[in-house]
Amino acid sequence: MPPPQATDPLNRGVFIQAGLFTAGSDDRREQILEAGNPYSKADELRLRRTVESFWIQEHEVTNAEYRRFDPQHTFASGLERHPVVEVTWVEARAYAAFVGGRLPTDAEWEFAARGAERRTYPWGEVQPTCDHAHFVDCGPRQTLEVMSREVDQSPEGVYDLAGNVREWTVPVWFDAARHPANHDAVRAKGGSFEHPAFFLRGASVTKDWQPESSWTNVGFRVSWPANRPD
Repeated sequence: MPPPQATDPLNRGVFIQAGLFTAGSDDRREQILEAGNPYSKADELRLRRTVESFWIQEHEVTNAEYRRFDPQHTFASGLERHPVVEVTWVEARAYAAFVGGRLPTDAEWEFAARGAERRTYPWGEVQPTCDHAHFVDCGPRQTLEVMSREVDQSPEGVYDLAGNVREWTVPVWFDAARHPANHDAVRAKGGSFEHPAFFLRGASVTKDWQPESSWTNVGFRVSWPANRPD
């Protein structure tokens, strides 16, 4: 039986059972393009990963949720359930600590999206359409309410891992007490309303952003280790 659920009254935790999977892309070596090319798979290292059980939020953190942490956070009326954006990696980590959790590791995030069977997308192998996820081919060119695309979910019920906004993660080796919060620790996974289908793959990752960077198409969600103390 899984441990008691990690809870947030506005964004429940979904339990992901521990497992072993192969992260990254099988064709990475054939797809290493010139430096800076956004369609390179150079960082999609094919690695065997063991992931311990964890909880991950059902959907991306919304504006309404984030305002509990930052009362000065403002947004237009009607965007309460849209993902919060223009939040830095540092601020996202602070919010995660505020609700008793942390940012997911890139391995946890990818395992939640792909599972042990290494799905290309959270829903499987079918190429994305606007019925599947919210990405650049679909209007409007802005965020949607979380969970707007019912198909964009994993078998466990984690939504929006492919589209809507990209999401901050941390590398598996990151320990705030031992490592500096520099560009090497900042990772983004998934796609967004401004990204083509290439970025909707669970293996997709972008590295080397500064911790204080923020973007209109990047948000985040929180995870909790299953063995966290009560």
